[in-house]
Amino acid sequence: MRPAILALLLLAGCAQLADDPGEITSIRFAPVDFPKSVARANADLAEDFLDYTFALETGETLDGILRYEEPIRIHFREPGLAPFRHDIETLLARLRREAGVDISEVAAKSDAHIVVEAVPRGQIDRIFPTAACFIVPGERSWREFVRRRPEEVLRWADQETLQGAAIFLPADTTPQDVRDCLNEEVTQALGPANDLYRVADSIWNDDNLHSIPTPFNMLMLRVLYQPEIRSGMSRAEMSSVLPRLLDRLNPAGRDLPRAARHPESQAWASAIEVALMRGAPQPERRGAAMIAVQIAREMRPVDHRLAVSLLALGRLELRREPAAAARHFAEAYNLSRRLHGPGDIRTGHAAVHVAAMALAADQHDLALRLATEHVDAARAGQNAVLLAGLRSIEAEALAALGREEDASAARLDSLRWARYGLGDRDGALAREQAEIAAVLRLDDD
Repeated sequence: MRPAILALLLLAGCAQLADDPGEITSIRFAPVDFPKSVARANADLAEDFLDYTFALETGETLDGILRYEEPIRIHFREPGLAPFRHDIETLLARLRREAGVDISEVAAKSDAHIVVEAVPRGQIDRIFPTAACFIVPGERSWREFVRRRPEEVLRWADQETLQGAAIFLPADTTPQDVRDCLNEEVTQALGPANDLYRVADSIWNDDNLHSIPTPFNMLMLRVLYQPEIRSGMSRAEMSSVLPRLLDRLNPAGRDLPRAARHPESQAWASAIEVALMRGAPQPERRGAAMIAVQIAREMRPVDHRLAVSLLALGRLELRREPAAAARHFAEAYNLSRRLHGPGDIRTGHAAVHVAAMALAADQHDLALRLATEHVDAARAGQNAVLLAGLRSIEAEALAALGREEDASAARLDSLRWARYGLGDRDGALAREQAEIAAVLRLDDD
């Protein structure tokens, strides 16, 4: 059972902190060739756009749309963000190329609209213990922010146009976490401040399956920064111009019919958030996961939220009810494959769970097939944790099948990505994986 447990612990993020950020952040994902369009009905995309730009996670709504009305300048405060120079440049280049946003980096904080600052995790936890990273409108630095009384902090809904903001993210975490924060918070600081669980292919989704902006996210930003749009336009005014804008910018969705979609569910969101809350008691988390599964099963049509719920419940039942966990994982995988296809990051996320259980049951050929089939999705989604889990399973399956040279290469690649995604203080992950390989060999004797 231990190889399966390792892969799922990798996926769950049981991480040590990285000892050498400079060395680990030298790891690079290959460039991805993103589609230029979104193959969904433009009428559905218009609804998503309005919900992302006129509503907030708090439940508040905005009277007018918010965006920057001049070229956007952004400052990344060094030295905390120095190891992420490549990621910063890649993100800004994508925003210019794919979203058409006039954004560039400046050396002086005084010249910037957006300031990005890395802050110790403990300090962030004292302010927002449930947030990995966050945006504060009108701020310029962490020191100024923490000195301000809560009632003095500018609220998103108080603005009439975007003029400036600070993004605070953790300095002492893994490279993957910093990268994810950079990608999500910088794109949301441009205007779309909401998160929607119902949108499967978006980085602006609190299920955190996507690590980088998707073509959908870039399309939403491209729409927002069209010349026909100005800060302060009402939802009704935006509704009248969106069909024309989307037909021009996304011709692939022009003639597609609207899809049936289940709306946002606050009850489901509350349940899944408790289920995924690492500090909550296990019985409470398990009960919340069961509620999330029940609510998601009743959605019409059933969507990716059921897969998210099933995977959460399966991980919570893994040690006490492994057979039930295996059933939940298999259902989530079959659903994800049907909804999203084999090459999607969501399908890969479900696949690593099924593959881990196959490995635990000595179904080595099945484990190997599942792991290798979905590695490309993890690479394309630039999810190091998922990639490490899949490659770890691949390594152990290959070793069990007698392919030691291939197993060694896969194991080394897995550890490389595990260090990036999870950190590895004193080589703990490497030792654990070596111990698992030794146990497998002993079991074969």
